[in-house]
Amino acid sequence: MSTIQKILGEIENVLRSCDVSEYESFVSLLKREARFFFAGEGRSGLVAKMIAMRLMHGGKTVYVVGETTTPAIQKNDVLIVVSGSGLTAMVRHIGQAAADAGAYVCLVTANKNVKEWDWCSAVLHIPAATKHRLEHEPATIQPLGNQFDQAAHLLLDAAVIDSLSEHDGNGSMKRRHANLE
Repeated sequence: MSTIQKILGEIENVLRSCDVSEYESFVSLLKREARFFFAGEGRSGLVAKMIAMRLMHGGKTVYVVGETTTPAIQKNDVLIVVSGSGLTAMVRHIGQAAADAGAYVCLVTANKNVKEWDWCSAVLHIPAATKHRLEHEPATIQPLGNQFDQAAHLLLDAAVIDSLSEHDGNGSMKRRHANLE
């Protein structure tokens, strides 16, 4: 149990270190009447898919980049990319392509330096450890990018909850949940 307690403490410290104004801007972004596209690689990609699913349950039109039924992104659409490093070639390519199409691009990342990239409309910085273990990243007992992925999942799930006008728990979300299981 001491490992669990240590991980909980790490995640609490990371989440408490997030910029409140960036978080509130992200919540406002999720409130937009827009089509939402999500992308990411590896475990960060799985987090992106989990948040895409939850936002869809909340009544938004949501797509996951790379799925066969994902349409072309267009002006006024929103792309949310989850990437600990923010440096993955796919992330940069998709972000630039979406920006070129006129979409609003938000990168959820542990990398402070991506704010300088012209294709990022917004950045939600999560000050967590990644597999790169850079100097500014917090210490962790966890391997690779676990700390970032866990913090991203919790923070983004909270943002979805905060963005919904209806806080009825299961109600309307349950009606939109898959029923062909």
